[in-house]
Amino acid sequence: MKINKNSFELNEKAEIELDSSDNEGLINIPKNFKISAEIENYFGKILINSISINYEKDDFEFTNSGVEKNIAQLDLKLLDRHIFKSLSDKAGIGHSPYAYFLNYDFIAFEKGRRLSDLDWSMFASLYIYSCHVLPASVKVELSLAKHLRISEENFKRFLKKIPTNLFRKSGHIDARGGDISLEAENIIKQHLGNLSLEFENHPYLKFYSDSDLA
Repeated sequence: MKINKNSFELNEKAEIELDSSDNEGLINIPKNFKISAEIENYFGKILINSISINYEKDDFEFTNSGVEKNIAQLDLKLLDRHIFKSLSDKAGIGHSPYAYFLNYDFIAFEKGRRLSDLDWSMFASLYIYSCHVLPASVKVELSLAKHLRISEENFKRFLKKIPTNLFRKSGHIDARGGDISLEAENIIKQHLGNLSLEFENHPYLKFYSDSDLA
C-alpha cells in the first residue's frame, strides 16, 4: 500500500493507493485494478472518506469480458482492516489508536494490583473507545489484551468485574457494546481536572452501540 505522507497524525488526511501486490488474504484486487482512497485520522479511528476504483486496460484486450470477470473477483469487504494493519506496521507509520486515548497508566491491571474506581472507569472508557476505533473484524478483547499486556482471558475477566455503578455492558461478552455511568464520567473528569473538556468533547469515550456508529 502506498501512502502520500510519512505521518498520520490526529485530524490528518492522506491519500493511499492499492493494487494486486497488496493481496494478502484480507482483500483481493485483480490485475490491472488500482484502488485510490482518502483516509482521515479521526480521534484515532481511520475513516475512509472516499474511494475510487480504476481499471487499466491491457494493450491486447479487445473485449469487456475480461474486465467483467475481474470485477467479479474484486473483494474489498475487509479494506478497513487491511488499511489498519498496513498503517500499524512499526516498520512504517506505526499508527496506534491507543496513542490518542486519554493519558493514563493502566499498569495496575498488568501487575494485578487493587483497582480503584478511577482504574475501573478508565478501563471501561478504554473499552468503549476500542469498540469505536478498531475495524469491525478485529477482536477488541485481543487487541486490548495486547495493549494492556495481559492475557485475553484476564481481559474478559476484568470486563465482567467492572462495578455496575460505573459501567453497563450490553450484549454478549464477545460482542461490542456498553456505556459508562454518570458517576464514572465524573470520576474521570475530576481526575483530568483542567483537561476534562478533552473527555467531554470526545465522541468515542462514553458509550458504544451498533446502532450509533460514528
